[in-house]
Amino acid sequence: MGRNDWNGWTLGLALLLGQGPALAETAVKAAPAGSAMPARSADSAFFITRSTNKNQVHYGIQVDESCRPRGPQPVHAYWRMLEKGERHVEPLLGREGPAYGLADGQQVESTPSGWRVHVRLRAWPDRTIDVDVFRENGRCVARAWTRMDGQVAQIERIFVKAAWPSGVDYVLLSGTGADGRSAREVIRR
Repeated sequence: MGRNDWNGWTLGLALLLGQGPALAETAVKAAPAGSAMPARSADSAFFITRSTNKNQVHYGIQVDESCRPRGPQPVHAYWRMLEKGERHVEPLLGREGPAYGLADGQQVESTPSGWRVHVRLRAWPDRTIDVDVFRENGRCVARAWTRMDGQVAQIERIFVKAAWPSGVDYVLLSGTGADGRSAREVIRR
């Protein structure tokens, strides 16, 4: 499936991630103090992979030289077009917003170690993702947290398995809880 064949797939992702009380989650009020996984670069706090090709949607956070989030909506989404090369990036197209875009109203707050930005994917409005950004070894890094498998966990990967000929079969959340144990949640229709 090419990038232009996304309409049914996007609608399926939006319906899958945005429906039902099983997905209703309270906001992650505070990310765990410890961390089980290394922090990621602030320009890629978390990402979505898909079964259709190697391209990925990354979510980065714009920060100033002191790692403070810049602007009222510092978290942004963009494509890493791995099919075209390791460093090739492109912005999301407007029609891709329902599947991969961020909802309006990012909340930014100070934490003892840096900053936290609360975001929601437009396709997934009932689940908050908290992006913590802080300085580590002289650079700005980030960790993204959400609820999965009944616990707060650091997001390692979000994988979307496309259905044929269009739509979404399932979404797999993978991460690590504050206790260091793996967390996985499969979301199906």
